[in-house]
Amino acid sequence: MEIVLDDKQRQEIQCLIVQAVNKGVEQASNTRPYLSRKEIAQYFGVGESTITHWASLGMPVAIVDGRKLYGKRSITQWLESKEKQQKSL
Repeated sequence: MEIVLDDKQRQEIQCLIVQAVNKGVEQASNTRPYLSRKEIAQYFGVGESTITHWASLGMPVAIVDGRKLYGKRSITQWLESKEKQQKSL
C-alpha cells in the first residue's frame, strides 16, 4: 500500500504533527510539580525578576544540590496567604 501526498497535504500533516508535539510538551511541563525560575515565571505570568523578589519576601524555594526549584502548589499557597493578609488589613 502506498500513500501519495501532494506538497500541500504534506505541509498540512507536518503542521498538525508540530502542533500535537508542542501541545504534548506543554501538557508535560504543566504536570511537573517543581519548575526552574524561568518556567515558574512563565507559569505565573510574571518576569523572572518578580520570582527573585518574591523569594526575597519569603516565597518557598527548594534547593537541591545547589539548584533552586520552585513548587507550583507551595507558591500558590504562599500567594494565597498574602492575599488573606491583605484582606485583613
